[in-house]
Amino acid sequence: MAGLLDYPGSPEKTRDSLLPKLVAKPWIRRDPPDIILQKVLVVDPKSSSVLFGPQDVTLSKGVITAVKPHNTQPAVDDPDTIVADLDGKFVCPGLIDCHVHVSAVPGAKTMRELAETSAELIHLRTTYTLREMLFRGFTTVRDTGGATKALADAVSEGLILGPRLVQCGKALSQTGGHADFTPAHSDTGCCGGHSKFLGRICDGVPEVLRSTREELKAGADFIKVMCGGGVASATDAIETVQFTAEEIQAITTTCRQMGDKHTTAHAYTDSSIRHAIENGIKGIEHGNLMSPETARLMAKKGIYLTPTLACYGIMVRPPFEDFLPPDGQFKNKQVMEKGLDALKIADEAGVTVCYGSDLLTSMHALQTEEFSVRATVLSSPKILQHATTNASQLLKDSRLGRISENAFADVLVLNANPLDDVTILDRPEDHLLAVIKGGRVVSSKIDSLKAETW
Repeated sequence: MAGLLDYPGSPEKTRDSLLPKLVAKPWIRRDPPDIILQKVLVVDPKSSSVLFGPQDVTLSKGVITAVKPHNTQPAVDDPDTIVADLDGKFVCPGLIDCHVHVSAVPGAKTMRELAETSAELIHLRTTYTLREMLFRGFTTVRDTGGATKALADAVSEGLILGPRLVQCGKALSQTGGHADFTPAHSDTGCCGGHSKFLGRICDGVPEVLRSTREELKAGADFIKVMCGGGVASATDAIETVQFTAEEIQAITTTCRQMGDKHTTAHAYTDSSIRHAIENGIKGIEHGNLMSPETARLMAKKGIYLTPTLACYGIMVRPPFEDFLPPDGQFKNKQVMEKGLDALKIADEAGVTVCYGSDLLTSMHALQTEEFSVRATVLSSPKILQHATTNASQLLKDSRLGRISENAFADVLVLNANPLDDVTILDRPEDHLLAVIKGGRVVSSKIDSLKAETW
């Protein structure tokens, strides 16, 4: 075999020119150039305020290294440093969506078609879903069923363009539970009852233990448990309570023992919510039918709530009016009618509320509509905290959700203040000027701030 220095087909090639592609993972990029965002108005969601006066924000090697009052002549040692004069534009932390399903991909018109989509198509189409989420301003997402550690690693290494991905692997469901998409007459169905895009079935303490341990072994960041009925699943009424106390305790005990992993539960009703938290679950997804008493219990115990409100209206209006079967549409109406009331109840009780969209297929394009729905009952500052400060607490990562030193360089450049009107985030085509994730400009309408090519 010819050596690199006497490569017969291309003698002009040298070992040095080929070296960058000879590493084990040649898709990993070099650190981005430093960026100084000059004369910006820094939005601080935690204090619900804008820092006084124009600021200069410095980004280096994926983190924010300085936030200082504007200096007309910033010290620039590296000629590759990008200095962008943003002249009073607002900068906001990258948004965090705490309830997505990136593998519930476009390409299907109904829930049945989605469940029957091949695994290969799902993997390929997930790349589109992730890229579009990032372009909408979501620099971090928490996938609550379907994504894997391999996919999260592909994003973090730059092989796939997308938000930082926190994932639980497959959600856990009992037979006939919310992640059981097998026909009612089937014993196991495809893949032993596992959904290709959402969850896996396990019954009894031994199976539950094995499933939890397998997901954690595979790299799940947290574990999601289906503790009640769902809109999109065919055989379980909303009022059902799923898994036994012993099964849930087996899950939560294992999560504590294997690295103190977070647990969250799909639950709508008081019964399913209390069933979850009384047996050690630390978060609740949806919660549309909760009472004030249950909300106060959640606040007392420090249980996080991630409502997903816009999805119910989206799933029944054109062009998605046929997405759910008739029984699903009935259940959808059940939870939609009480969702905003539950959000107000949780807020008044002091529950830590996070942002979630929970959209499927092409509905992902409406990911930001959740801002507008919540704005009908809550203030803009509170809702912005849902997608920044509160979400960072849920994910236990203080580097997220803020524009300050040592935070991730996840920055949105906006032409309006989301603290005054959070619904501007639901119109990214009008107000989102640039998205920066990990110090890399991934999209930009600003001449002095060019997006990287991918």
